[in-house]
Amino acid sequence: MGKLFRRKGRTHTARADASRMSEATTTPTHEDAAAQQIAELVASRRAIADAYEVERQRIERDLHDGTQQYLVAATIKLGEASLDAEGDVAALIQEAKTDIDRGLKALRSTVRGIHPQVLSERDLVAAVKESAAAYGPHVTVFAPHPLPELSPSVLAAGYFFTTEALTNAAKYAAGAPVSVLLTADESLHINVVDQGPGGARLIEGRGLAGMRDRLEAFGGRLDCTSPQGGPTRVGASIPLLLERGQTGISHSSTDDRQV
Repeated sequence: MGKLFRRKGRTHTARADASRMSEATTTPTHEDAAAQQIAELVASRRAIADAYEVERQRIERDLHDGTQQYLVAATIKLGEASLDAEGDVAALIQEAKTDIDRGLKALRSTVRGIHPQVLSERDLVAAVKESAAAYGPHVTVFAPHPLPELSPSVLAAGYFFTTEALTNAAKYAAGAPVSVLLTADESLHINVVDQGPGGARLIEGRGLAGMRDRLEAFGGRLDCTSPQGGPTRVGASIPLLLERGQTGISHSSTDDRQV
C-alpha cells in the first residue's frame, strides 16, 4: 500500500505517482511510432514483391513447360518432314525450322529474364556460382557460412544484383580477377569486387542504379566505391529482420565509368 500524503485537501499516493511514471516510460515516442510505421511499410512492400515474384515463377513455368515444348515438338516434326522433302519444299521447311530455333532462343532468353529456372532448382549460392562460371575462371564465389532460407523476392533480388555486377565487371574490367562474397546476419550481404581500372559511377535508370531502386523495396541499400586505378567494389545489403525497422538506401560513387 502506498504511503498517503494530504496537502490542502488533495490526496496523493506514492503508488499513483509510480503508476504515472510507469505509463510515461511505456508510452511510445514519436521515434518509436515512426520506426514502427517504417517497418510495417517495408513489410508490406516486401509482401507485394514476394507475391509478384511468385507470379513471375508461374509465368516462367508456363512458358517453359507449355509454349517452349510446343516449339520443340514443331522443330522435331519439321526435321522429320525434311527427310522426305526435296527442292523448294525442303528449303522452305529448313527456313521454318530456322525461324522456330530463333524463336526458341528468344523465348529462353525472355524466360531467364522473368525468373531464371536455376532459382527454382537451387539456392542463391549455387545459382550465383553457376552464373559466375559463365564469365570465366577469373571469377570466384565465396560463401563462408550457409545462408538462411530466403523469400522468393529476396532470392531474386540478390541473384539479379550479382549478375548485373558481374556483367559490369566483364564490360569494364574484362579478364580482371573478380570475387563475389555472400554472407548474412540481420541482413543479406553481397559484395562484388573487380580488380579493374576503377572510375565507376552510377547512372540513373541504368544497370546497377536501376538495381538500387529494386533493393529499396526491401529496405535495402547499394554501395559503390571505385577509385581511379581500382578496385571497384559494389555491395548490396537487404535486411532480413523487418521488426528492426531497417530501411533506407545510400550509395557512393566516382564520376567516370558508367555502371
